[in-house]
Amino acid sequence: MNFVDRFKIAYATFKRLGGIDLPDQGRSSDESIGGAMSAFTSIFGSINPVIDFEMLKTLKCLWLFNPDVSQYVANIVNLGNPGHSLSVDARNEAAAESAIARLNESAARIYTHGVGVDGLLNQYLTSVAWSGAISSEDVVNVAGGRVEKVVLVPVEQIRFRYNKDLDTYEPYQQSNTISQRRDGRDRSFGLIKLNQETYKYYALQTVENSPYAKPPATAAVDAILKGQVPIMENIQYMAQKVGLMGLVSASVVPPARKPNETDGEYQVRATAYLKRVREALSDFSKGLLVTFRDQRIEHTPVTTGAQGVYDLNRMSEEQVFSGLGAMPGFHGRTDSTTETFADVVYYLLTAQVANIQRLVTRRQERTYMLDLRLAGLDVDSVSVQFKRAHSRNAKAEAETDAIRQRTVFDKVKVGLITPDEGAQELGYESWADLELLTGGNAPPEPAKETQQRAKKTLRLQFNQRSQKYEYEPERISVWSGVEEGMPSNVLPIKKKALQRA
Repeated sequence: MNFVDRFKIAYATFKRLGGIDLPDQGRSSDESIGGAMSAFTSIFGSINPVIDFEMLKTLKCLWLFNPDVSQYVANIVNLGNPGHSLSVDARNEAAAESAIARLNESAARIYTHGVGVDGLLNQYLTSVAWSGAISSEDVVNVAGGRVEKVVLVPVEQIRFRYNKDLDTYEPYQQSNTISQRRDGRDRSFGLIKLNQETYKYYALQTVENSPYAKPPATAAVDAILKGQVPIMENIQYMAQKVGLMGLVSASVVPPARKPNETDGEYQVRATAYLKRVREALSDFSKGLLVTFRDQRIEHTPVTTGAQGVYDLNRMSEEQVFSGLGAMPGFHGRTDSTTETFADVVYYLLTAQVANIQRLVTRRQERTYMLDLRLAGLDVDSVSVQFKRAHSRNAKAEAETDAIRQRTVFDKVKVGLITPDEGAQELGYESWADLELLTGGNAPPEPAKETQQRAKKTLRLQFNQRSQKYEYEPERISVWSGVEEGMPSNVLPIKKKALQRA
């Protein structure tokens, strides 16, 4: 048996893990994007999106100028940023405190247009709400060893190219800056290749394999442009024609036809006559109306046909709200006022916001980790977490939390779960003082938990007033007892949180 045959057998064995025949190229399907506009790739080699770039420009305009879309985005931002906390995992307390000092300095610097990190999170929430994606880049200062700031890259300028060798999509920017200078950046057909360490494009939702985000409000565009806009244009037109007391119409007797006057000449003269009458009627709002004796004035109250316009506009708005994935109640429409319905509406919106928040926190974590790496700080992880959204019924939620807490206490006391598992179920890392739970009869913690607690985790709350992360230091006490079977040189550690002064 020669070397080639042995290699084929070894390779076949490698492929067939557990008797499963795996494809040689890693996949047996072709990379394709269903429903992509026109061709798979554009003339510049970038992938065409399912949702075209003109749609993105339209959505941006609707966010800025359409009252329903603008309010939808504002609702997402207002509910989505009730404040946030930060967890830093480091090898020891000294490393964690160094990271805290660094991140507090970075939080105020990275986005000066919007009072630091708090404004940046608002921008991320806004971007996801109207475009479905976060598109931003960390501007690094290599000499200073830090992330200098974060810039937002317009979502509609992002183009993706498919790299067959790496089987991945690479981001490019089609900048509208007219510049041919050689600045060291990789340009190809007017596209700037973006650095995948500093630039990130996170999509809330995509259409199958497409790397481009699907904006949440795409289904509302037709309802707005083909339904709501024509209705509002007609209402604006009527508002210009309606007087204080209603709509005034004048029946004008046509002028007499002159001898030997052609049809065209008569039409021009009659039109000029109507124009002069209309100009005379336009002075009606000023208190004086001059007319010929052959004219008859009729008055129609505005409210006569208003109900039909209201119903038509309401139907159009309902289609817009459906396309936004929103309820009329989100936008101040009081068709239903029951408490049950209000709860359903509110919880649907908070669930939608929570989905967007996860995207925002992941992006901010990447920025913080890059900043700490540039500073040479050895940190295992950074976790950003938004606080709970503002409560619609604080009393009911407090009662639910109390019941949940008692249930966890009971499960810990009967031994169904460990104290730390109970703490994690309530959203904490570990139980701070077990004696308070068991009345002083707490068993010593095993040595393996001591080893797990060697890593230092500090949880920080972001103070929106001071724009800094704050935390309560922990006092560490050593239990002097020795568990049976435990080496005498191993002392389990229990953490107790200091109370505020």
